[in-house]
Amino acid sequence: MPTSNGKFPVQSEFTDTNLQPRWIPTVGYAIQNALISFATLVVSFASLIVTCSVVFPLSFYRTLLARRTVTLIPPRESLKRGKVVLIVGASRGIGLEVLKQYCNEPETTVIAVSKTADVLESALGSLGDVPATLRSAALDLAGPSRSIVDIVNRLDQEYGPVSHLYAISGITNYTEDESPWDLDFNEEMIKVNVSGIVSLVMTMYERMKGRSYGKICIIGSTAGIYSPANMITYASTKSFLNTFATSLRVLAASSKVEVVTVEPGFIDSRITRKMREQGATPPEFTFKDARALAKKMKETVEVGGIGVLTWPFSQGLLFWGTRGLNPILEEAGKFLMMKARVSGKKIS
Repeated sequence: MPTSNGKFPVQSEFTDTNLQPRWIPTVGYAIQNALISFATLVVSFASLIVTCSVVFPLSFYRTLLARRTVTLIPPRESLKRGKVVLIVGASRGIGLEVLKQYCNEPETTVIAVSKTADVLESALGSLGDVPATLRSAALDLAGPSRSIVDIVNRLDQEYGPVSHLYAISGITNYTEDESPWDLDFNEEMIKVNVSGIVSLVMTMYERMKGRSYGKICIIGSTAGIYSPANMITYASTKSFLNTFATSLRVLAASSKVEVVTVEPGFIDSRITRKMREQGATPPEFTFKDARALAKKMKETVEVGGIGVLTWPFSQGLLFWGTRGLNPILEEAGKFLMMKARVSGKKIS
């Protein structure tokens, strides 16, 4: 069994446990949770009323406007090399599928970035000749923030100005059967999924803000909305990205930089296939095609007017619905999902 300090064993899988009498909520805590549920009901109903009476009419009004009115018009100097799309995490999965969405645009430059240069080159080589101009670079989001900043600045200066950023990279431990859930693992995941992505996005955002134009797409996850207890670290990092991206969208609006948050559900990928091998119980038909998600991501980024893309939407409805749970039921749901092995038995 792996150890973190040579003495104490660390976990890689959760241990089955049964409900204990001590876990039963006190009367006072139960009353608090009932009041929380009532407040949630009131706010949710008010949200429905405002959406139907205010947001829907505005959405219909948008359909009547001229296309130029709802188009983000870049300054001339921002597109001196045409559309320049920087995709970080482009060697496989969702990132590679997003890259393919832009490959047929002859006046577009796509900068494909990945940690492993040879894997990236192999992926790009499999595309053959494409109308778009392809560039590639290596970037390790686990590296020092200064290094990430320098590389992003160099790519923007050399191939840009970058008009689109897709921040897709992220790590989990599902690809390794025996990887422990310990301090080292937690630090590495936070370094890549949080610190690395923030360094990347903030560097590009500052450059786009100076040009008064840009589109940023950040991959979070429905796991960041709600997840089994054993997805503790991965879900926490994705919850951070969900919040960071939606807040940055509001802050960046005055600078004419658009930010879109993407929260994928179960997507058929190398990671989720490994998750299923490790005992995840969702049926195979729930895992959707990464190509379809990539197409939807591009449409969302280009059209505007959409802040959060949760896809597949049917799965997103279930996850968003869990936000109405009070703390007692939220905890119980995490326990039951873990027992049901929704994400397998590994602690991630």
